Amino acid sequence: MSSKKFKFHWGWAILTVILTYVAVFTYLFVKSFDELKSNEEVVKNYYEAELQYGKVLNKREHADTMRIPLKITQKENLNIVFPPYWDKNKISGTVTLYRPNKKALDQHLPIKLDSTNTMIIPANKLLLGSWTVQVDWKVDSIPFYKEKAIYWGK
Repeated sequence: MSSKKFKFHWGWAILTVILTYVAVFTYLFVKSFDELKSNEEVVKNYYEAELQYGKVLNKREHADTMRIPLKITQKENLNIVFPPYWDKNKISGTVTLYRPNKKALDQHLPIKLDSTNTMIIPANKLLLGSWTVQVDWKVDSIPFYKEKAIYWGK
């Protein structure tokens, strides 16, 4: 009986490199499809949402004609500053923090103002990345709407 000993030489090295390359490429290819699947449908009933968009346009027009416009600023926190001439008790509505790439991160917050008509959203409520801040509010039964795209990151 003859026993052959396995020898590792340059042919095996080339085969190992090629197989590693194919394995890494296949992994990245499959992973990219997982990322595509994670982008969820933004609006389930888009037809009904489109019909409601006319109302949003009217609200935006009201917001655009304000003497002192609503301000959305980023400092240590996210600040939404309402005009000082409004009584804070007459302002009601919601602030939606919309994350375009992941619906699970969306947040709907009721408007709560301090003595300076400012709503402060703490920095820890927002992960790094792109957000759209949507403010939908009423004052004396007049509806308003404003949105602003921001990038939260330090």
